[in-house]
Amino acid sequence: MTSYCAFRALSFEQQLPILYAEGEFVANRYEEEDAVNLYRLPGGFFVELFYDQHENQVVRLRTFTSSQQLEDYTPYIDLSDLGL
Repeated sequence: MTSYCAFRALSFEQQLPILYAEGEFVANRYEEEDAVNLYRLPGGFFVELFYDQHENQVVRLRTFTSSQQLEDYTPYIDLSDLGL
């Protein structure tokens, strides 16, 4: 299990395989031209994966621990299902 601080210290290229191996997909949303997938990691944090559909590539990741950052997902998920 990778901790929040350890994950953030990694490069983008190192973060991706950990996200795919350890992350649990929670929901997705759209922001401008990007599809944004939300993952929950066992270390008690969340990662948003921003995917450019036109370029067919992951463009960035955003990590956070605050449940306030989940507000964009409330139309799609019940936060109580996440134990928050």
